Amino acid sequence: MRHLHSMFGRAPSSSSSSSSSHSLREKAKVTTTRRKETRNSFIKLEGVDSIGNDMFLAYAASLKQLKSICSALEDCEGFNSDGWVKTRINNKQRSSIDLYMKQTATVFVEPEEFPEGDVSAGVFWDKWEDYSEMEQSLKIYVYDTSIGQQYPSLEDYKYGVEYMFLSLLSKSKFRTKSPDEATFFFVPARCTAYRKSVKDLEEGKQKAALVTRELLENIKRDYPFWNASLGTDHFYICAHDMGANVTEMSDRELFKNAIGLVNTADYAEPMFVPHKDVSIPPHSGRGIVDWSVVGAGGAPFDPMLRTMLVFFAGHPGRGTVRPKVIQLFGSDPDFRIVQGYISDDDYMHALKTTKFCLCPRGNVAWSPRIMDAIWFGCVPVIISDYYVPPLNDLIDWDAISITVPEKQIPDLKRILFSVSQLELKELQENIQKVYHHLTWHDPPHPFDAFHSVLYELWQKRHVRRLRTLPVMGGAYRYSFSPFDSTV
Repeated sequence: MRHLHSMFGRAPSSSSSSSSSHSLREKAKVTTTRRKETRNSFIKLEGVDSIGNDMFLAYAASLKQLKSICSALEDCEGFNSDGWVKTRINNKQRSSIDLYMKQTATVFVEPEEFPEGDVSAGVFWDKWEDYSEMEQSLKIYVYDTSIGQQYPSLEDYKYGVEYMFLSLLSKSKFRTKSPDEATFFFVPARCTAYRKSVKDLEEGKQKAALVTRELLENIKRDYPFWNASLGTDHFYICAHDMGANVTEMSDRELFKNAIGLVNTADYAEPMFVPHKDVSIPPHSGRGIVDWSVVGAGGAPFDPMLRTMLVFFAGHPGRGTVRPKVIQLFGSDPDFRIVQGYISDDDYMHALKTTKFCLCPRGNVAWSPRIMDAIWFGCVPVIISDYYVPPLNDLIDWDAISITVPEKQIPDLKRILFSVSQLELKELQENIQKVYHHLTWHDPPHPFDAFHSVLYELWQKRHVRRLRTLPVMGGAYRYSFSPFDSTV
């Protein structure tokens, strides 16, 4: 079992962290002798709370971290001791908790006082400087194309992340109309819409691949930006089960170079490239009820009421893993296994009252039920060899889930019984601390799934683009120039 701090990303070595801080200080000394900085302080009102105007609930480890989070957010005016970050402080009332109001002042500081980047926001604990740079500098150019626009997008909970990401990006501050300032270029293919336009599965997959190829050919013909990097600063999203396989019938460079945001993040899939592609949180929500708010990572529910050991609901015949689980444990009294349909109310009740929720491989590696479990604090048990969980470069999934190799399914019950109460409590608490990073919102919340996916994309920004330079005689030569000065 990992310790709590290991969940907050994979921290850089002390040498690299020191080098980064040193580099920032040197940059400050070169540019100016004194610089203007906004600093915040907080006034504590004991036994008082501000009703309403909640931005989000921050599961921070300390009062210092809550102050840092509020300081970093321009729209934050304060927070209460329960962790609710506020956009406004008004309608104050007597309460059993305390209220902290932000006070802002502008000061001039010497370069030696350059901050070390100690702001915490969950998995961004040791990445704050880089995350802040992303917030300020990330620019995404979205290609304008009419190819495939006749196919309607799906907004369902299973594949709806594709539509949600496109919608959020189109309204985002990260979108730019100027390709010259773009960090990345977005290929607006909608594989799910193309696939679902045809009833037959295989014909639908072929349709998706062909429309994607046509769209990319259009982009390469009408714009010069793809050829400047052969697509290494381009990305696309495909939330459907086909995932990166949508590139199979398209341009080889789309598969080899462009970054895929996919649900089907599976080492065994020939078109998924784990060091290039990004596994995204696979669930946009269910119906009119926001399950992430209801579940809140399991925080509202008494752990003592989780009396059932294991829960699973789903189609029993998909893949080879589920039939094996059902065969071995379908009649076990410690397992509640529902084969087929279950009502939302019964489903939520099971998620609230179970310790471990199975997420076995079906026809493909991923499943939206992994987010159902996370939202309600039911520890996911992943039985899907070679599956790369969402935001795997940010979140240590060993700290919030149990992974059981498929060959050890017969030992499943013994493995889960071997988890001590202390380890189970730690897993549940860790889920509460990170579930918001895996949750999509419209409009986006700070540090939520939208921002976390963009941050994983941001990590892949160091590319070199081919540029055309003039030479004497009217001829031209080509030169590679670094896109990012930190390369």
